[in-house]
Amino acid sequence: MEMEFIMIKKQFVKSRNITKVTFETEVAVDGVQLIADFNKWQPVPFKKLKNGKWQLVQELEPGQSYQFRYLLEQNGSRDFMNDDNADYMVSNDQGTENAVITA
Repeated sequence: MEMEFIMIKKQFVKSRNITKVTFETEVAVDGVQLIADFNKWQPVPFKKLKNGKWQLVQELEPGQSYQFRYLLEQNGSRDFMNDDNADYMVSNDQGTENAVITA
């Protein structure tokens, strides 16, 4: 499954001392989910927007680094993918890599 994430946007909200991170893609699949260390690796579904893009906004603690991957669903198949727009990659215990974002 091929995907292209077009945006990871970070916005610091000073009044709440959080960083809002927006993940957005135009990938043509049945579903997109985010799995990350900040959500105990439990899938969080993206919402499909009227324009066909998939989007998810997460609120994270500023100054921290978080590992994450995407779980794509298409025709009953599930594939894990990383995001080339991540801040960097790290090896994981599955013999692959996780993307990392610093909030």
